[in-house]
Order: sequence, then C-alpha cells, then structure tokens
Amino acid sequence: MLTIDERSSVLLRAADARGGLQAQERPPSTYSLSETWELLWRYRRFLLAILIAGALASFVIAMLLRPIYTATSVIVFDRNDTRPYEAVVEAQRQERDRSSMETELDVIRSRVFIGVVVDDLKLVEDPFYNTYLPPPPPDSEGWLRDRVNAIASALSRRDDAEQLKRVRNIPPNAQRDRAISKLLENFVVDRKGESLALSINVHQVSAQRAAEIADAIASHYVAWTSRLKDTAIKNTVTYLQKQADDLAESIAERERVIAAFTGESGLTFDPKDDLLRARTEQLNEQLTLARVEEAGAWAKASEARQLLEEAQTDIGQVFTSELLTNLRTEEGRLQRLLGQLRSKFGANHPSVVDADAELASNRKMVSDEATRMVMELNNAGKVASLRVKTFEEEVARLQEKAKGRNLAEIKRRELERDLLSDQKRYDTIVLRLNLLNPEEQEAKPTAMIASFAEVPVEPSFPKPGFIVLAGLVGSAMLAVLAMTIADALDSRLYRPSDVEDITARPNIIRIPDFRRGGRVFHDFCRTMLRDTDTGFAKAIRSLCLAWRTIDSSSGGRVLMIASPSPGDGKTTLSLAMASTLKANGVRAIVVDLDPSPRGAGALSGFISSGEIGEVTRVDWENVESLTMVSPSYPFLEMVVAPLALQDYGRLLDLLRMSYDLVIVDTPATSISGEAVWLSSYVDSVLVVVRAGRTKEKQVLDIVHRFNFDSALLLGTVMNFDGTPRQSRPQRRHGWRGWLAGHWLRLSHKWTSARGHALRRYQGRAPTVGEGHHDRP
Repeated sequence: MLTIDERSSVLLRAADARGGLQAQERPPSTYSLSETWELLWRYRRFLLAILIAGALASFVIAMLLRPIYTATSVIVFDRNDTRPYEAVVEAQRQERDRSSMETELDVIRSRVFIGVVVDDLKLVEDPFYNTYLPPPPPDSEGWLRDRVNAIASALSRRDDAEQLKRVRNIPPNAQRDRAISKLLENFVVDRKGESLALSINVHQVSAQRAAEIADAIASHYVAWTSRLKDTAIKNTVTYLQKQADDLAESIAERERVIAAFTGESGLTFDPKDDLLRARTEQLNEQLTLARVEEAGAWAKASEARQLLEEAQTDIGQVFTSELLTNLRTEEGRLQRLLGQLRSKFGANHPSVVDADAELASNRKMVSDEATRMVMELNNAGKVASLRVKTFEEEVARLQEKAKGRNLAEIKRRELERDLLSDQKRYDTIVLRLNLLNPEEQEAKPTAMIASFAEVPVEPSFPKPGFIVLAGLVGSAMLAVLAMTIADALDSRLYRPSDVEDITARPNIIRIPDFRRGGRVFHDFCRTMLRDTDTGFAKAIRSLCLAWRTIDSSSGGRVLMIASPSPGDGKTTLSLAMASTLKANGVRAIVVDLDPSPRGAGALSGFISSGEIGEVTRVDWENVESLTMVSPSYPFLEMVVAPLALQDYGRLLDLLRMSYDLVIVDTPATSISGEAVWLSSYVDSVLVVVRAGRTKEKQVLDIVHRFNFDSALLLGTVMNFDGTPRQSRPQRRHGWRGWLAGHWLRLSHKWTSARGHALRRYQGRAPTVGEGHHDRP
C-alpha cells in the first residue's frame, strides 16, 4: 500500500512521462486591434456612462458660469525713446529693443500705475473690484443661473447692512489694494513678436465696463508716461540751475583766492613781467659764455707752457705779437748777416763776433717776450675762472630765491586747475540748460493710442461648445485611463491567448455567447441542430472535430469536461457535444456526476431537482440498463450516477466498451474536488473557461491540481466568447420564432412534470436503468 508521499511521487513521475503541465502566470499582455475593440466593447457601458456624465457636467458648468466679456485697446510706442534728462548723450536717444518693451509691460502692470486708474475710475466703490463691499443683485442670466443664484442667496443669507458696517472698519488703503489686485487679475497686456504695439485686454462681467476700463488704462498710461517725463525734465532743470548757481559762486571765490595768493607770493600772471626769471636766464647765458672763455684761456695757457717746456719749436712760431714779429725779422737779418760775415771773414772776425752777440741778444728778447705772453695767458685764465665763480654764486643765489617762488607757483596752478574744472562743469550745465528749457518746448509722449476698445457683443468666456468638447475629450481620456486601470487590476480572463499562457496548452475552440436577454435557451440542443449556421453550432462542430482528430486517434474515449466554478457552461457544452456527435452517427453518452440543479440530468429534464440523490441501485450486468433516454431529447443518452457510487472506474470501463465517446460532466472544482480525483480514470480532460468570469487564480489552481493527479489535459475551451457581432444569435423568424421558443419551453416543462407526478403516484424511485422511455 502506497503512502501519500509515495503516491505523490508516482503521480508526478507519471505526469512528467505524459508531458505534465507547467502552469505559470500570464505575462504582461499587449492588445492587437481586434483585442482593443473587444476591450472597448467589454467596457462600453462604463465608457458611455463616463462620457455622458462628462458631457452633462460640462454642459451644466458652461450654463452656470458667469459670462466674461473681453475688451481690447492698443497703444503703440515710438521706435526711438527720447530721454533728454539723461546725463549720458548715448542714453538720451535709444532705439527700443525687446528689453525696453518688456519693461513697458511690467510698468503697465505695476501697482503704482494701476492705482492711478483705480483712483480715476473710482473702482474702490465697484463691488466687482472691491470685494469687501456686498455684491450687487445679479442681473437675469438665464433660468438655470437665476435659480442657482437664488439658491445661493437663500443659503448664504448675508446681511448687507452688517457687511457695510464691517467695510467701514476696513482701512481705505486696504480696500484700494484689494481693488488694485482685482484689476490686475482681470486684465492682460501682451505683445506679438517684435511689434511695438501693446494690446490691453480687460475681462469684465459687463461689456460696457470692460471697454471703459480698457480705454482708461490706455489713455492713462499715455498721459501718465508723458507726465512722468515732463516731471523728470523739470526736476532735472531745477537741479541743473541749482548746480550752475553753486558753481558760479565757487568760480568767483576761487578767482579771488588766486589773485590774493599771487600778490602775496610775488607772482605774476604774465611770464614777461617776471624779472627774477629774466635775470636768472640772463645770468645763465653769461655763465655759459664765461665758462667757455675760461676753458679757452686755460687751454691756451696750458698749451703755451707745454711748448715752452718741450722747446721743440721756435717760440716765435708759437706766440704771435707785433714785438715778436719785429724780433723775428731782426733775427732773420742777423742770421743772414752772420752767414755773410762768416763766409767772408771767418768765425773769429770781430764783425762775426758782434753779429753773434746781436743774434743772441735778439733771441733772449724773443724768449722773454714769450714768457711774458705765457704769464698773460695764465692771468687771463685766472680772470675767466674768477668770473665764472662770480656768475655761479649769483645764479645759486637767484635759484635759492626762485625755489620759494616755485612752491607758490605750484599752489597757484593747483588753484587754477580747480577753477578750470568748475568752469568746465559750469559750461556743461549751461549747455544742458539751454537744451532742457521746459518753457520753450513740451515733452513729447513716447506712446500713442492706436485703437480704442470696442464694446464686446459676445462673451469671451465661457464657450459652451468648447467646454462641452473639452469635457468630452477629458471624459474620454479619463474613461480610457479608468478602463486601462480596471483591466490591469481585473484578473478575469477574456482572451484565449491569456488562457494558453497560463495552462501552456492550446485553446481548442472559442464558443460565442448564445444567450439572449441574459437567459439560456431551454431547447438549445434542438435550436443548435435546427439552426446549423449559428456561431454556437459551428463552434460545437469544430470542438467535435478537434476531439476526433486529437483524442480519438490515440484511443481516448472517456473525456471529462471540468470548470473552475459553476455556471461556466460545461454542462451545456457536454450536452451540445453529445447531441452533435449523435446527430453525426457517433455513439456518445453523457455521465452526469453533478448532483446540483445545474447538472446535466436536471438541465436536460432526465430527472427533477426533487429526485436528485434518489437513485441508489446499480445493475452492473446490463450496460443498457445504466442509460436513460428523455422523450424530450430522444437523441441524447445519459447516465446519472448515484451519490453513493464510488466505483467510477468500473462504470467508465463498461461505458468505454459500448460507446465511442463518454463525456463525464463533473461538479465545478470550486464546489467539489471529485473532478480532480476522477481525472485519473478518464483518458483526457477538457477545461471550460468562461470569458469575463473565470479568474486567473482559478485556472492556475485547477491546472496545478490536474497536474498533481497526472491528468492529460487536452486544452481549454473559451466559453461565452466572441466579438460583439457574434455575441447574439441571428433572429430569422421574428415574432414567430419567439412564440415557437416559448411553446417548446412550456411543452418541455409539462412533460417533465407529468413524468415526475406518475413516479410519485407509483410510490417508487427509478433505478439507473429506468429512463423516461419506461414511463406510461
């Protein structure tokens, strides 16, 4: 005897040998075009409800919103911005660029300028801008808005007298600030591209008031900027005049100081009148000449001394004078005479001796004269040196005296520079005053009004058509988002591909939804066999063909049809498959193991709900005695197994030998686990999944349980599936078909009730072999 662990290991090995299932969670799904259409059709009521609610809400909002009118005025600025009050010449005339226009935008929306508009138009007294005031009674704005305003007034019940009393306690500056803030909220200034025009858009509940405020803002801005420029020019002129007066006084005072200082320091205003400077210049010139003479005298004296000392040449040739010239002439005569006498008388002749004596005396006189002349040159050099010294002392004395005058001259030049600076400033100021004469010319405004505001006829907000369209678009986006979130959170299965991803087995067939008005046909077998072109009939025929191709080829004759939960359509599928096979000559029988009122026996009318569980006797000798045939469905054969029966293997073996296909209809696995343990007695298993109802966890659970019991899972069947066009059968017969269907249901109920009454009258319960064909 095997234990539980041994039994489990054997079953797992058998499942591996037969290609056991490996159930897994489905991967993140992607939608094709057809699947997207199915998703939209699945949530059509949800989407439609959101769209309708969004459209209605948008319409109601558009009707309840107060109409806002927009008035537009335009001002244009000059391309060149003239600012004569600027000190820099380049800044006095500049071309407007993007930054200057942005500055104008900021100035228009400044609280200072808006305060001017508020004061001029007395907007503090307007409840629309001064929200501290009680609101005025609303005008007639349509039936819906009037009703809402009446309800709001009734609910609020504000006392105007008390509110006015409360307003008196609020400072006027606070009320003015509130009006300024409200006006800033209700007007916009914009500019297109690089244009010099500014558009002023004012939003107001009153069309006339909107145009009035737009024109007021434009006109006040032009006048305000002109007034600011004129004020700036006047302030500049006043300042410059004061500066000019102060500078004139400063210039006069500085001139007096310079004159007094010049007199005290002995300075002159004209350089020609400066004697000290002239004397100094004269002495400098004389000193220069004296130094030149001194240098020349000492040079001659030095040269003469050097020649006398060397005695290289005749001294008479070095110095020149009248005496020396005569002596040289006499010396020449004496030399000639001496030469003649020597040649004539000889060297010892007295005449020769006298001539020699005279020549020597002449030469001595020449030497003495040269010595005297050298001494004269030395004396001339000494005199020149003394003269140079005298000039130097005089120049030094004058320079010492001029040093003090130079310091005074520096001080005077400093005073003169300050005076010149003040004079230049004064000249500049006087020149600007001549250009900024407010009495001769007025300040030209930098802007002009190009267009006054037109009183609007239609409100700019709200636009009912746009709001409703935006509401529809927003509702559609919200609906799609909600649908996507709901589909992501929804674990129910809708597509065969999702089931295939979980079970790792193919989805054999997709059975369309054959329900009409939410109810199943009681005579669906006859309807299916009669209307062979319906989607349900075609799906059943395809399922039978798939079984004959897949399972019957391998010898499988016992097919169990299971489902995770009741109401998935497995019983209907079992009966429809058996009916189709019987109609095509295949011996098929249905084994009903579901004792509930939704079982095959109760659904097809073989037994009533009161007889469920009354069959207790089983005759194993005769196979035909085990079957039951209903007079309502003579083409169906069924075995209703008793609740006490435990030998299902023996029952299925007997039926396998007599029939080509045995279809076992078991209870749902969520109610009973019999289908799991009976899967070991059948040849193959087919799991029915109901589209839009069966959850992923249920399919995972049933696949794991069948895998544990080594069941051969052929695949799955997606029931109640199909496109919206296939979800309802075609009504070919109109009201006649409707009457015929009701007549068939009534006759079926009457036949079933008659058979049940006769069995109770006889006081016995039928066996498994007793069918409806044995009843009187």
